[in-house]
Amino acid sequence: MLKHRKMLLMVALLTLLTVPWWQSKAAQGNSVSPLLFPYNQASGINYNVTDLTQAWNEWKSNMITANNAGGGNRLRVMGGVDSSSTVSEGQGYGILFASLFDDQTTLDGLWLFTRDHLDPNGLMHWHIGNPGQLRGSYAATDGDEDIALGLVNACVKVRKGVWPNSSNGLDYCSLATTMINNIYTYEVDHPGSSPVAGLPSNPGNELLPGDGWNLARDYPEGIVNLSYFSPGYFTVFGKFTGKTSEWEAVNTRNYEITNLAQSRPGNCSKLVPNWNQYDGDAQLVSWQPEEYAWWSYDAARFAWRVAVDKAWYNTASSRETMNEVGGFFSSVGIENVQARYRMNGTSVDNYRGVFFVANAAAAIWAAPAPQAINCGAATGTLKTSPQQAYNMVLTTKDSPNSYYVNAWRLMSMLLLTGNFPNIYELANGVTPTNTPVPTSVPPTNTAVPTNVPPTNTTVPPTSTPRPTNTPVTITPILTPIPTLTPIPTTVPTSVPPTNTPIAGACQITYSISNDWGSGFTADVSIRNNGTAINNWNVRWNFAGNQQINNLWNGTVSQTGQAVSVNNVGWNGYIGSGGTASFGFQASYNGSNPKPTSFSLNGTACSVAP
Repeated sequence: MLKHRKMLLMVALLTLLTVPWWQSKAAQGNSVSPLLFPYNQASGINYNVTDLTQAWNEWKSNMITANNAGGGNRLRVMGGVDSSSTVSEGQGYGILFASLFDDQTTLDGLWLFTRDHLDPNGLMHWHIGNPGQLRGSYAATDGDEDIALGLVNACVKVRKGVWPNSSNGLDYCSLATTMINNIYTYEVDHPGSSPVAGLPSNPGNELLPGDGWNLARDYPEGIVNLSYFSPGYFTVFGKFTGKTSEWEAVNTRNYEITNLAQSRPGNCSKLVPNWNQYDGDAQLVSWQPEEYAWWSYDAARFAWRVAVDKAWYNTASSRETMNEVGGFFSSVGIENVQARYRMNGTSVDNYRGVFFVANAAAAIWAAPAPQAINCGAATGTLKTSPQQAYNMVLTTKDSPNSYYVNAWRLMSMLLLTGNFPNIYELANGVTPTNTPVPTSVPPTNTAVPTNVPPTNTTVPPTSTPRPTNTPVTITPILTPIPTLTPIPTTVPTSVPPTNTPIAGACQITYSISNDWGSGFTADVSIRNNGTAINNWNVRWNFAGNQQINNLWNGTVSQTGQAVSVNNVGWNGYIGSGGTASFGFQASYNGSNPKPTSFSLNGTACSVAP
């Protein structure tokens, strides 16, 4: 008996010694900073972090290249339509991955290429040929939002001191803010006639597929691709730019469209089609004459994007949606997941691939209380645990490495293992570690004025067949696109005097970067020579009739000539001797004189010449 017990003890000990650390205990985050990879947030999944780095390195080495990118450290992601061209979606994947894996060099290179191919609205043209020809005009929303989130992550990491300042002089915070604001202005259908791409009569806040569409002419019922809907991202975008209520309205409206699509007669699966009208019906598109109404290569990404919202913010809408979609796929069984499904739950074909497995796994993992569903391929019994779902993603892989499929395999692996964190919110609880003094390097991509119509009048049609996840190339819109008008609030009608400016306390640099006669863009830099401050407010009076229409890196209110600008969450701290900056676009009539006096938190500042 004693011998038997000793043998059992030895077997148990050997078992503990041979089980990898990642299966025997909860994973720990990066020992240097929780803002650096690996993040290893609690997710309930046992995994090996080297699987993640291997997947990234393989995708990076196969898809990202400097060839025909334009030199000067530029990089591009190849694929999406063919292996010799680039789509904005791919640039988005690359920038987002680089921000998570702390590959700042790659992120910079991808942005430099992206910057070369921005459309008149400051968003990336969706299809770039080789070397650099414009093959598909105007933007696709999914690419822009992934690019923007990657820039937010980079901004936070620099501001928190875990990344150095960009060696290419990129101001990630300014770039992120500009892109987010452009997405909101041109890729969200606001009530009424703006933007021109949307409908003139609509409830408002529907997510457009891009900025170059003409819904009034082509889709009077509206058109939404719900796989572009990223509610977790949008909550971050709102907080980052100080427009929380605006982005929350976008989330509310597009979850409403989701519910309308799920409640259509015959939709027992609670899946959503590739393309939807504003009332939730499937929207016919010419490049998908049958597939438009299926859960297919577009719609499947919807599961992952809502799973991110569940992981980051645990919203009621995300919980409900994940219980429904995750319940369907768990009732199918992860080992049985096929490529495409009709809304009645029946499989279209017998093809099986990691892209569909990866997105189904995200829904299974994110569902807090999945509902067993009896619908088509779903047999009314939950068959798959989150761990089983992850294991299937890990063992299902495209070889040789593929642009689209293996990108989504990596997306799913990161999310399920707790390595797709909300960097913006994570930073709120992190003490800056050797925070560098923010620089006031002007953005290297001067934004095109948002109220100036594009100069080109026609775009030659592309002869390349369109991919199924990108918008139709159309003739550019010549009507000037309205910009956001800030909600007026009461502010002091004049800048407070504290008497003669105190030269040593603070200094303001006000520079006009572009002026086209009826409008201009300006950059404002604040230098704090006093004690450190945690939040700042800058005030001034315009000498003319200038009216701010859009501002980045801050929140603005204006009454008449009096302007008040406050920091946003990430840029409120200015150390002694440190700087902060913001910029804006404004319109005017007549002359455009520079303001002559400014105050910082009520203290008059000297003005740099």
